[in-house]
This record gives sequence, C-alpha cells and structure tokens, in this order.
Amino acid sequence: MDKTNHQATCLCGKVSLKIQKLKDEFIVCHCDTCKKWNGGPQFAMPCGADVEIQGAEYLSEFTSSPWAKRGFCRNCGTHLYFKMNQSGSYNILLGALDLDKKEDLHMSMQYFIDLKPDYYSFESDCPVMTEAEVIEKFS
Repeated sequence: MDKTNHQATCLCGKVSLKIQKLKDEFIVCHCDTCKKWNGGPQFAMPCGADVEIQGAEYLSEFTSSPWAKRGFCRNCGTHLYFKMNQSGSYNILLGALDLDKKEDLHMSMQYFIDLKPDYYSFESDCPVMTEAEVIEKFS
C-alpha cells in the first residue's frame, strides 16, 4: 500500500481530508456511541495529527465523549472521523478513505468488545449480495 498522500472525502465532495501517512491497520469500536453514530460498529484508521482539511466551512465537530470529537459534513452528513482531544490525532472512518479494495489491511484492535451485541459478527453464514444484485434489487 502506498502509505502517503491519501484522501478522505464526504459523499457530496465539499469536505476532503488529506492524510500524510496511513498505516495498514484499522480499529473497530463497539461502544454505544459508535453504534449509534454509524448504525453499527465503527471501522477507523488511526492517521495521526497531520491531516489537512479542505472545505472546513462545511465541517462540523461534535464532542461525543470526554476524550474525543466526531467530525462530519454539514451538507451531506457523512461521518468522517473522530479526533482525540489530548493528542489531536485523527481516526478516519474507513468508508471515507480512498482505499483500494485490494489493499492489505488488518484489524489491529477491537474496542469495547464487552459492548458488542450478539446480533452481528465478522464471520457469518448469512446470505450475501453483489453490488450488481443490490443495484438490480433496489434501483
């Protein structure tokens, strides 16, 4: 993976984050706040404090805990990051990053595992749908 000069963007494109350095690992959080914020667990990549924001006039931050703020686009509502108060370090949500689907990433930590509900799992025998099947069914 090219670990320099990646970007994260919101759905409408009004906010973008330029990340100087990416790791090949991500974290998953099962806390109640993350589940409410995302509708499920939060997948995020620690990116450090060296993040350049474009379109800051469309960015809002919400203090969601004593230790972190969450950033989102005011125009389209895309959840972009949570930022640690003490270090200023960003954790960019994986879905907002311009990652190639073949990049070799691995889960390095699951936070609040005791709050993970039984109704989801990372390994499951449930049915799956391809992108084409989803588009055909819901378009």
